[in-house]
Amino acid sequence: MDITAWQAHLWPALAIGVAAFMQGITGFGLVIIAAPLLMLFYDPRETVLMMFVVGLITSIVQTFLVWKDARYKLIGAILVGYIVAQPFGFWIFAHFSANQLKLLVSTVILVSLLLMQFTHHEFSLCRRNSILMGILAGLCGVTTGMAGPPLILYFAYTKMTPAELRGTSVVFFLISGIISIGFFLFQGVSMYSAAVESIYLIPALVIGLLLGHAVIRFVSVKLFRFLIFFMLYFICAYMFYELAVQ
Repeated sequence: MDITAWQAHLWPALAIGVAAFMQGITGFGLVIIAAPLLMLFYDPRETVLMMFVVGLITSIVQTFLVWKDARYKLIGAILVGYIVAQPFGFWIFAHFSANQLKLLVSTVILVSLLLMQFTHHEFSLCRRNSILMGILAGLCGVTTGMAGPPLILYFAYTKMTPAELRGTSVVFFLISGIISIGFFLFQGVSMYSAAVESIYLIPALVIGLLLGHAVIRFVSVKLFRFLIFFMLYFICAYMFYELAVQ
């Protein structure tokens, strides 16, 4: 790989590094931050596929650090709904245009942010709720590459500890990523281009994850949440503006 290719991927790598840093601290957030940023550099469809590749690599790295904290029965229930939703999500992915997918990504992020900030309903960690959230995660995952928003809303307003939330999220994203990539391949969608592009982002990804884990105990939760929400609102606003002027 020549130096010109690495230079061309500098800004996407920086975006991945920032998103991975957030992921390293919280156990989630990589895709919800990286997907809209990478859409500034890549086609939305390719971005969705890249998110599965990058997300899988991220989960593999993090699982070694947090697997003991995961709640595996909960993950199993969520995966039932996630698998059921795959065909419906793929239909949307296959039939929506690039701009429609970009609009869908922006809307999912914006609605999730508003719900996370202004909804404080406490969910019961029962099988029915877990399967329902798995279905929502499956639809969001296949269509936008972001399975996280429904699950984070679910986990954040339960009685899970931060360590359980982090561990459960990471292990779920590892398994669900494998399932979704397998489903895309089964449907005849090539992952080759997304995998090649993702190779350039791996160094920034690993560095961001390790830095995030290293500074967890030094970061103010209040400040960190403010920075995340500010960044995501800015990204949503920019993407809606970009769609409006096209």
